[in-house]
Amino acid sequence: MNITFYDTTEDMTDALSDAMETADDNTKEWQKAIKKGDCFWQDTEYGFQIYGEVLKNAYCEKHLKNYRFCKCYSEACPEGELGDVHVSSISGLLTREEFEEKIKAL
Repeated sequence: MNITFYDTTEDMTDALSDAMETADDNTKEWQKAIKKGDCFWQDTEYGFQIYGEVLKNAYCEKHLKNYRFCKCYSEACPEGELGDVHVSSISGLLTREEFEEKIKAL
């Protein structure tokens, strides 16, 4: 985990905007097509994978176009948690059956 300190709120929001733009620039076409009902897996830097299900399609706001509202599960959170996922961080898609098997095994 990286922690960054900023001198001003403006510096922080500028850095956030830059990071979001970089993520959008690195999004592949198959990731942009991810929609409600799709299941996926995501690698982490912590040595385990996250498994998620998209609950809501892209947001209407242009700067949030590559975010999806999801419920995700992992070793760290086997009961699942709700949150936004940028599609560029999704490593691959799972079938519904594969997804169910993965979360059952947690």
